[in-house]
Amino acid sequence: MPTISETLVAAALATPDLDVAADALAGAVNGAYDSAGPAARPIKDLLNGTWLGHPLHPALTDVPIGAWTAALVLDLLGEKRGAKIAVGVGLLGAVGAAISGLTDWLNTYGKPRRLGVVHAAVNGSAMLLYTASFVARDRPGALGPILSTLGYSLVSLGALYGGAISLDMQIGVNHAHGAEPPEDEIDAGSLGEIADGGMRRVDAGGYPVLLVRNGNEVHAIAAVCAHQGGPLDEGKLEGDVVTCPWHGSQFCVRDGSIVHGPTAYPQPAFRVRVQGERILLHGLKAHGNG
Repeated sequence: MPTISETLVAAALATPDLDVAADALAGAVNGAYDSAGPAARPIKDLLNGTWLGHPLHPALTDVPIGAWTAALVLDLLGEKRGAKIAVGVGLLGAVGAAISGLTDWLNTYGKPRRLGVVHAAVNGSAMLLYTASFVARDRPGALGPILSTLGYSLVSLGALYGGAISLDMQIGVNHAHGAEPPEDEIDAGSLGEIADGGMRRVDAGGYPVLLVRNGNEVHAIAAVCAHQGGPLDEGKLEGDVVTCPWHGSQFCVRDGSIVHGPTAYPQPAFRVRVQGERILLHGLKAHGNG
């Protein structure tokens, strides 16, 4: 028997013309970024959370959900002024959550992309109800609290859809942690198997590693992109920077640090020593220590 979450997600995905709506929404968001010109990339990095080491959107959603929960309680206690302030704080937080969420959503496809449209529509409707509630609270009567209660129902449904996108469909999780990296020193292959200035994917005790050679120096980072699992070995290497072929996340191969998003997670990087012709990995290195 399907769970409540499975039933609600299936109903959402059965909504007609989700792909059409997704294309229209993506076109509008991309158009806004295109109009920003060269400034678009740092703005995207900011909203993706590349500076935070964690996606920004989930952190921002705590603001409207927390504020609107407080408003619900304050309405029950008859604290009208406090409830209106809480509704207003929630609206301000919801703007940031919406913009960061849409930025993350641009790099999804399939079910997460379609469910993301429903998630955005439900939360957008909740924002409209809370905006109307904020205005109505200056007038006598219970319309303001009633609209807030309706909005809270919608934002709760939106949170369920957001949880399904993240936890079930694995959008926003760190895909480089899908397997445990080896703790003991391991032989990752021969220096001669990698062209100078080239890269090669190897299996290091069940963990996929990208080896990059520069003369007799070798760097090693996780080969699976932390963003959505793209194969970095199929990406483009320019100097010390590798670009994921799926969504364009860029990493420094010396220490796995982020050069540009959309990823919010750096790549695990290994300490490497070359002994003769053998490449030996001996533990993870801290990011920023190239």
